Order: sequence, then C-alpha cells, then structure tokens
Amino acid sequence: MPLTADSSLDDWLAYLESIHPVGIDMGLGRVQQVYARMALDWSSATVITVAGTNGKGTTCAFIEQAAMLSKRSVGVYSSPHINIYNERVRINHALLDDAAHTAAFFAIQQARGDVSLTYFEFGTLAGLWLLNQQQLDVVILGVGLGGRLDAINIVDPDVAVITSIGLDHQAFLGDTRELIAIEKAGIMRAHKPVIIGEIDPPKTLVEAVNTHQAIAKWAGKDFRYQVQQQHFRYQSEQLSLTTTLPHIPLPNVATAIAVIEQLGWLLSPTQWQECVNLTLLSGRLTVFTEHTLGPTAPTILLDAAHNPHAAEYLVKHIKIMQPQRIFAICGVMKDKDIRGLLAPFVPIVTHWYPCDVSIDRAAKASDIALCLSADLDVDAQHITAVDHPITGLIHAIKTANEQDLVVIFGSFFTLSDFFACTSKL
Repeated sequence: MPLTADSSLDDWLAYLESIHPVGIDMGLGRVQQVYARMALDWSSATVITVAGTNGKGTTCAFIEQAAMLSKRSVGVYSSPHINIYNERVRINHALLDDAAHTAAFFAIQQARGDVSLTYFEFGTLAGLWLLNQQQLDVVILGVGLGGRLDAINIVDPDVAVITSIGLDHQAFLGDTRELIAIEKAGIMRAHKPVIIGEIDPPKTLVEAVNTHQAIAKWAGKDFRYQVQQQHFRYQSEQLSLTTTLPHIPLPNVATAIAVIEQLGWLLSPTQWQECVNLTLLSGRLTVFTEHTLGPTAPTILLDAAHNPHAAEYLVKHIKIMQPQRIFAICGVMKDKDIRGLLAPFVPIVTHWYPCDVSIDRAAKASDIALCLSADLDVDAQHITAVDHPITGLIHAIKTANEQDLVVIFGSFFTLSDFFACTSKL
C-alpha cells in the first residue's frame, strides 16, 4: 500500500532505507532534479551552510542560540540524529512532531516521481521543505558528508562555514587533508563570505578560496581565541569578548562568533554570556547526570568523537578535567580508522571496555580489543570486551569512584545505544 502523509514515521523511514540500491551515492544530479521541482524560495532568509570534519553540530547550535537571543526566527537541519529522527530539524530550538516529518516525506515523494533518492537525499529534501514552510529569518544547514557533492549543497548559502579539516570518510572524500579540503570547499560561493575555523588549513583550502572567489575570514588570522584564568576570550578586529568557559569545543565557539560577526548581529555582553551558557548539544562533551548511581559515582562523559581529529580534542578536554582515573567505553564503525581513533587515549586510559554496537556497520568489541592489544600494546588485563555500552558502564562503576571519569565515545550509534537503555541505570 502506498504511503501517505498519515503513514507512521517508522513506516516512512523503513521505506527510505529500501528505495535506493546503496546508502551513499555521491553526486547532485538526482537531488537537484527533485529540488528544482519543489521551487523552494529562500530569498527572505539568511542561509548559513556549515561543513567540516568535526564541529558542525556545535557550531550550528551556537549560531542558532545567537539568532534566538537576537529575536530572529531560526531553523536548523543537521545529521545524524542520536535518539530520534526528529532531531534532524529544529525550529526555534524545538523539534517537530512525527506528523510534520511524514507530511514532508509525502511532499518529496510527490515531487520525485521516478527519481531514485538515497535515505540521506530524501531526508535532506524533506528537511529543506520543512524549513522553507516556516518562513524563517535564519536557516542553518549542516553538511552530511564532504560538501561539494552533499545534498545540502543544492542550496546557495549567504555565508559558508568550514569548521575543521581532518581525515574521515576517506573512501568518499580522498585520503589526504588536501583532497578533503577541496571537497569541503565546494560549499563556497563566488563573492560570498566563508568563515574558516581550521587553524592549520591545507594549501588546497587556501587555493580553493581563490578558485571559488570567496571572501574568507581565517581562524588564527582574522579571529582567534584563548583561555585565560578559566575564561574564554575571543578577539577580532571589531570584537573583543570575554565569557566563562563554554560547554562545547572552544574552536567551534570562536568560529560561530566569527559567523555572527559577519552577519552583523549585535549582541550585548550579557547576551554573549547567555549564548555561551545555553549552547549545549547532546553527545558533544555531554556530562551525563540522568542516573541514580549515587554521590560516589564517577563523572560520565559522552562524546560522538569518531575520527582521530575529534579524539585528539576529546583527550585535551579530558586532561583539563583532571580525573584521577579514566575508564573508556568505545564502540566504533568498522570502516573507521580504529587505531587512529583509539591511539590518543592510550596514554591516559586506566581500563578499556570496547563494546558491540547494534548496527551492521559496527566493529565487533573483540576486534576493537584486538586493535588495542595487538596494534597499540595495551595490556590485555586492562581490556574487557562487552556486548553493550551500558554493560561497560556497569562494569566500570564497580571500580570507579567520584574522582574518576567514564568516557563513552566512538560513534553516534554508540551513544544512541547508550541513551536507549539509560532507564536501566
């Protein structure tokens, strides 16, 4: 039976997973064809497209918060989700109900005709349809994979943002930072601003700015940040700002502030501080407190770090926290650089709990354990392979105390499995 706007969200998502022969199919031809039929008009909105190996979600979230504090209506499209699909679209920081998403899916189904779309392409078009329906002042679009050939790139941004350049998704984007930078740079537009948060840009990114005739502002040159006396300090030619330390990665805060500067939004010192206080994103440096483990339980830190670049930042953050001991629960996809992801943690982790994750793409806990022992020389007595992130936590809290840290990382899917079972804690 054909699906309708009244069909369930689960039925629609199952359908989306079944209609294209492969999950990732790079190229804009199919999605552009359907997008043209939709005739979406963004002329009344400021469109911001955010690409980067890491930091897209938190950069989007900070800009979103600033928009709301400056009384601008704002919508965000980002992926992937952690708990429920509805997380992919936010309108003024609120999620839409299932009925809104199924109506959007039905609209795309009507528009696509016989054009085959991947799950991500279909979902992206539906997300754009939902955002366009709201007649927003600001639209923030998080790139899914790369930039140049990502479905989001069918929309021309007023401001492009590139948060960072690291190694990830090499099978699709290239196996060097130089090649990956070219793909990320594909979101730039001629004579439009691009804010670049990467402090060590590959030569190809510099060249791409010239090729695309974009107007670039660079981290470390046009804007910078530092931490002084437990305060965050941002500096550019036009703005000097001091706040308490943000809850999200500091490079992304600086990049987001540079975007807000570029847009000419005028926030008071109080509003900047409020923006810092309010910007949180689940699964990004998230301290998990929704448990009943008691006052002697360790701090539980959740982060979706799933590549070496993100792992290095997470380790820096953990060192600042200064826990006595660190217990690591890690589930990771088998197509990732598992050794590169784990290596930064090896010098600081007391005990490892590699875990299974409930998705076919995931590496087995036993394979992660083997990587730790065989490739990274971790003593086998400090490795306990487990069947689920929650199982790892249950093991860890038998030993860990309030001065210790349990960190759960490796994939959005790992965090999703964890959150799905937190009622057991």
